[in-house]
Amino acid sequence: MNEITINGNELKTREFICVLHSWLNRCRDARNGHYKRAERLYEVSQILGYVLIYSTVFVTAFSFISYDETKTLVLGIKQQHVVAFIGCVAAVISGIVSQARFGERAEIHRSSGARYANLARDIEALEIMINAGLITDNELSLQASSIIKEWNNLSKDSLLTPLQKKHSSNCLHLFIMIVFITMFFFVTIK
Repeated sequence: MNEITINGNELKTREFICVLHSWLNRCRDARNGHYKRAERLYEVSQILGYVLIYSTVFVTAFSFISYDETKTLVLGIKQQHVVAFIGCVAAVISGIVSQARFGERAEIHRSSGARYANLARDIEALEIMINAGLITDNELSLQASSIIKEWNNLSKDSLLTPLQKKHSSNCLHLFIMIVFITMFFFVTIK
């Protein structure tokens, strides 16, 4: 085994082993990124789902109760305002769950992570075969081309995983939420 041809490029066996090792590390990083993202999205999906259930039950249960119109809880906020606010929270969470599809995205990331794990195992097996001298140059070229093709397909089908956390969009969401809460209380408190 002296030279391997991959996509028209000739590599020495040692160079190719270095390339394989680099691919393996990148595959593991992608796998870990997708699994971590899947876990986080699943957690968010679960939390929002339970908050939605509890808030809708709260609003349903307390919407039929008569309230003392003169009783004020804090800062002019009455019991009806709390029930209406929780109803708004339930509606917002329902919209967020429908729009963001956290559970669906978690499953896509989990699936991509599993596919990257399979690709990493293929690369590991190829490294073992090279080190043991069990593969010819032609077979090695075919295996390498197969790995590249699978990786390209996998990259095309996978969702993005964040390299670093971004807080700008979270700040915007927080600002929008505060504006709507403020409008809610200005409208309901007379």
